Amino acid sequence: MAPSPKSRRLVSLDALRGFDMFWIMGGDFLTHLLAAATGLSGLALMSDQLHHAQWQGFHAYDLVFPLFMFLSGISLVLSLEKTKDNRLKFLTKASRRAAILVILGIIYNFGWSLDPERFRVASVLGQIGVAYLIAAITFVMLKEWYLRLAVVCLILGIVAALQILLPVPGTGAGVFTPEGIVNGWIDRLFLPGRLYGGSYDPEGILSVFSSSSVTIMGGLVGGFLTKHKDIRRLGLLSIMAGLLIIIGVALDPYYPIIKAAWTVPFDLIAAGISMLLFILFYLVIDIFNYTRWALFFSVIGMNSIAIYLGVRFISYPLLKLTNDGNIFAQPSIAIPLVIAVIAVEWVVLRACFNRGWFLKI
Repeated sequence: MAPSPKSRRLVSLDALRGFDMFWIMGGDFLTHLLAAATGLSGLALMSDQLHHAQWQGFHAYDLVFPLFMFLSGISLVLSLEKTKDNRLKFLTKASRRAAILVILGIIYNFGWSLDPERFRVASVLGQIGVAYLIAAITFVMLKEWYLRLAVVCLILGIVAALQILLPVPGTGAGVFTPEGIVNGWIDRLFLPGRLYGGSYDPEGILSVFSSSSVTIMGGLVGGFLTKHKDIRRLGLLSIMAGLLIIIGVALDPYYPIIKAAWTVPFDLIAAGISMLLFILFYLVIDIFNYTRWALFFSVIGMNSIAIYLGVRFISYPLLKLTNDGNIFAQPSIAIPLVIAVIAVEWVVLRACFNRGWFLKI
């Protein structure tokens, strides 16, 4: 069990995590339906942004996963502060967490089907767990912030070198297509089971390694905030976030932004936007103490792993009915159905929140 909500140091952390998870627990379906039913241009734009970029490019929906990983880095630092005298125990716990998440990810990939052909090792949950472990090792072994930052640079440098310079048999070096990118070649060599993208896996080996940089950057921000609580320091963080975004965008013509391959420009942009979002939530909630509105999202954020699994096995089959072309796809039925699903999910989460029941791995 986890500590009660009152003991949490950063309310903004759970609120932003809940805001992030809201879109995958039905917020995306609701937006798509409202856009189609109303024809409003603003909703149409939101609906378009709530789809992943097909390959190259960046949509708002591409931020959901890296934002969660960025926030897990902040959580890592807050947890590590409580175990300064027992770092080995912390690494043991992080290793166990990674193993459990890899197993849960495999189960998640199967869904309700036990068809052996659905066996897939790579997963969102597994990537979160392994990246968290890499970040935990970094923060336990290296005490100085600049050494931790050097690890981020090293990871990004290795990923860039592999994706740009390593020749892939049959396609050559620096090929950024689903079939030719080095991520897929590595996955086909070493990952058993099916690959989500056919020739590559968006949560494959190199993607996990690359995404750990986002988790570590989240940890760096968390460490900075716990040591420097002066509100003026947030301006410095905002400038740094802006620079990450600018560099990522500037690299795109030469080194494309690809979420499915976690290219370095994507990492930089995702970390930069995640940082800005966290600063905003931190200012409003933890500094200015405007907290009432955040309860809706905090209830979700405190049980993010539980809702992620619940959506896969319970909610998603219901939500999918609104896209299947049957009677449930009619707006007059689909919209109330999605709202009802979100409401039931939230009520269940609120009951767990009130009782202090949190799925923490």
